[in-house]
This record gives sequence, C-alpha cells and structure tokens, in this order.
Amino acid sequence: MRSGRFKVRIAEEEHSLDCGGFAYLPAGLPHAFLNLTDQPAELIIVFAPGGGDKFFAKLAPATRSATPDPDEVAAIFERHGMTLLGPPLATH
Repeated sequence: MRSGRFKVRIAEEEHSLDCGGFAYLPAGLPHAFLNLTDQPAELIIVFAPGGGDKFFAKLAPATRSATPDPDEVAAIFERHGMTLLGPPLATH
C-alpha cells in the first residue's frame, strides 16, 4: 500500500493496513477493501497471472461518483467473471 489506511477483508478475516502494509488475496476467496480515511489513498495491486487491470479500468470510472449505479457495477463484475458480494465494508 502506498498511502492511506485500509480495512481489508479476506474471506471472513478483517485486517487494517497502514502505509507500506501488504495483504495476499488468493484467487477464489471473497475479498474487499475500504479506505479508512477521508483522503484519497493508493493501493498497488499485482495480478498473477495478469489481466486484472482490465477489470479495474472499467470499475474505477463507474465507482468514482458518490452514488455509483449498482446495476452498472454488478455488470462490470459479471463481464469479468466475478460476483459482487455485499454488503460493502464499514469503517467500524
């Protein structure tokens, strides 16, 4: 992680990551992450094998607004062979 502070859920476990933190998110396990600050934050995500960048290239613009369209977001997940699980992470 480059900057900020994140909550990360991997399956049923939750962790907090500070700048420089690391989390391994194995393929096939549900996972989520949430910026715990009110400032922009940055993650470095590495995919092996590659290709995950195509998913985020579509997801990022669709989720930048304060109220993203849930149907549009779900469709992006589906087009990339993923299932959007809920509810989203909460700060507490």
